[in-house]
Formats: sequence, C-alpha cells, structure tokens
Amino acid sequence: MQVESTLTEETKRSQTAAPSVLTAETLIRGEKNSAEIKAGLFSGPLSGLVSSRFAAAFLAFFLLCAGLSKVNFDRMKPADFAWNTWTTWAIKDFLSRPKTPDVVFLGSSLMLVPLDGVDADYTNKTIDGAAHHRSLFFEDHFKKYSGQTVNSFNFALPGEMPSDAYLITRFLLEGRKAPKVLVYGVGPRDFMDNLLPSPSATDPFQYLSRFGDWSDHASLIVPDWQERFNFELTRLVYTYGQRSQLALDANRIVDSVLNKICPKPPSKLSDLELYALRRTNMPDYRPFEVAPNTCLFRPTTDATRPKFLDNIDEYKKRYKTLKMETFNGQMSFLNDILAIAKQRDIHVMLYAMPITEINRGLLSDKSWELYRSRLRQIAARSGASFIDVQEGGTFKFADFQDTVHLHSGGGAKLLDLMAKTIAADTVSQNKLGIAQTTEAPAAVRQVAARESKNGGAK
Repeated sequence: MQVESTLTEETKRSQTAAPSVLTAETLIRGEKNSAEIKAGLFSGPLSGLVSSRFAAAFLAFFLLCAGLSKVNFDRMKPADFAWNTWTTWAIKDFLSRPKTPDVVFLGSSLMLVPLDGVDADYTNKTIDGAAHHRSLFFEDHFKKYSGQTVNSFNFALPGEMPSDAYLITRFLLEGRKAPKVLVYGVGPRDFMDNLLPSPSATDPFQYLSRFGDWSDHASLIVPDWQERFNFELTRLVYTYGQRSQLALDANRIVDSVLNKICPKPPSKLSDLELYALRRTNMPDYRPFEVAPNTCLFRPTTDATRPKFLDNIDEYKKRYKTLKMETFNGQMSFLNDILAIAKQRDIHVMLYAMPITEINRGLLSDKSWELYRSRLRQIAARSGASFIDVQEGGTFKFADFQDTVHLHSGGGAKLLDLMAKTIAADTVSQNKLGIAQTTEAPAAVRQVAARESKNGGAK
C-alpha cells in the first residue's frame, strides 16, 4: 500500500540520518562511539524514567481494577446470556419457576432423549426440547404407583458430565430451590470419555460456572497449566474476569445505536428460516446455540420410529483409552454431588443407565467392573439408593435408537421403572410425604423385591 511505502521510506531516512549526527557529535567531543551512545540511550536517568512510567501505569491499572471491583462495575450477571443453548434454556426455566420441583432429573443425553421423546408420545404432541423441562409421563406414573402428586424438572443436558451436574447441584439446587429427590442417570461415557479435554470444555460448564466460586475444585476442572493460568488471571485482573459481560453490554449498546441509524431491512424469511440459513452457511458460528422450535421431539410409534443408528465408531474413539485422571476426577464429582445432596436433605436415586451389549463390548471387563463397583461404593457411603438398570436385563436391543440411547418406547419402560422404584424406596417416600401403607401396589412390590435381590434400591 502507498501509506506503508511512505512510512517505510521515512523510517529508512530516519535510521540513516541518526548515525551521522551521533558520529559527528562523537568526533567533536571525542567521547564514546556511536554504538556506545545508542546503548546508553536507555540507561541512567532515562532508564529510571522508563521504569517509573511502567510502575506508574501498572499501579494505575491495578487501582482501576480495584476500584471497578469495589463498585461492581459491569459485574457478570450469571443469568444474562448472549444467546441460548440447551444449558441456558434449562437454567432460565428453572430459575423462573415459582414452585420448587419435588423431583429433579440429572444426566446426559442418555436421560434427556427418553424424557423428551416419551412425553412427545405420551401427549401426542411435538415437544420443543428448549422449552420442555419436566416429565409428564413420570409424574402420572408415579402418582399411579404412590398415590402422590409430584412435579418434576428435567436438568439433563447433552454432554452433561458429573462435573456439570455438580455445578447444578451446588449452585442451583439450594435453599427454596432444593428438591426432595434427585434422580441421576449415569453411563460409562460420563466417566470414561477419552475425547473430553477437561471438565471446563463442556457447554454446560461455560454457563453453570458463572453461578458461584468453584476455585476449590480448580485442580480437577482446569488441570492443564494453560487453563489454570487463564483461570487465575480472571481472578487477578477484574476487567479480564468480567470481559464477557463487558463485551456483551458493549455489543448491546452498539447494536442499539446501529438499529436506530441503519435499521434492519424487512425479510421474507421467518426467524426460524434465517436461523437455519445461518447454520447452513456458518456451521461453526455459535455451534451450541439452540433457537426455539429447532430441537423437536415428535410423536412416534413402533412403525414410525427412525431406523437404528449405528454410532459405534464414535464410542470406539470415546472409549479408546481409559484416562484414569478423567475417571477418578468425574467419580470425585459424583461423590461431591451425593455429599451436597445429603447435607441439604435431598435423597439421591442413582441409576446406572442401560446400554446395548454392542456398546458394552467396547469396554474391557476390568473397566466395566471398575465403573460399576465404584458407583456402588459411592452410593453406599452417602446413603443414596443405587439401581443398576443394566444388570436387571430389562432392556433389549429393540429398545434402543442407537448403541446407547433409548428410543421413546424404551424410554417409557425406563421412566416407568423409575416411577416404581422411587415409589418403593422408603427414603424417597419419607422425603415426598407419601403415606406409609401396608399394601403397596403389586407392581411396586415386584420391582422392590427384584432390585433388593440385585443389590439395587434401598
């Protein structure tokens, strides 16, 4: 460019002119040569001046950050989201509900897919996953088995790890928002995902971590030194720690001004069509964003359900190497979830979710037994009720839509089983205020007897 060329020429002229002046001065005064003079430019009094200016700037920046922190200038608002994902929709719905749910579901898509898919079939209506956060099927079946009306909330999220469920439990399920019973469905992937860089890499973490101080678990959440350095920097430098909120508010101001000066032209496309067009043209832009009516669960029957999806290659990668750091870290978070729940008088029903034998076959017998035995140990220590659904042999290959996810038909069997086992669980009965009767429904008695035989629910 012309500007760059001009600047270059001026720089060259200044560089060639400087030595001649310095050399003349050196010859006249008979002092140091030009190289020594150049070396001495930033020594002596000038060096002190530069150092003092740096120190002054650093001190001014420190005082600015301290002052902004003191007045809470543009401090992060935990529930103020730039756009919505599965996680933010669930958070906002949970916080906005005036009534505390009696039962809260936690888990990954292993729980989410059956919960939403079953309600689509049960109500014969299309379910918007972004807006539907309860299980009508479970509520009705629980009432059938216990005679008790309960309301539920579905906090299962795609990719949710125990580290994410820990943040939900610690920061959101407290005080008047604490449920009576926590239903947590887990699978091997939750503890053995070889593709997980760190607990801080999930979408749920990005938003749940805003609701409290998790520094006491930093060694588990940000084990990598670069992640840890970035975390410590957010705590040390106020403006850096609040950068997301500062950027969000600045963008809103700019957008407001631009919309007045240059309003958006009318479009023939609906918001949903524009969203779909953007996702097609820019798939990597806000990859986790979920707009209303874009994640739909439609009613199905045995005849209309999609064909089985073979996702075994994906899980070959996830299970390729058992990283004990990940396994032990996520088990530690599970232990903390149960400990917090016990402290808050929340009873936990822990379910080892069913998976296909194809998926199970990817795990060594040693890894499989380690996973199941650790679940039993953690549940026993905390007083949680543990149900190994896989061990019961209730679910067949035909109940699955892929190697790990139950379709709505299999999901109905799962939620019916959960309703029965919770209704038969004595601790859950006490928490939910279910009247103790000498004669429980036959279906409940059968489930309780079978699970007791299998070493399951207490």
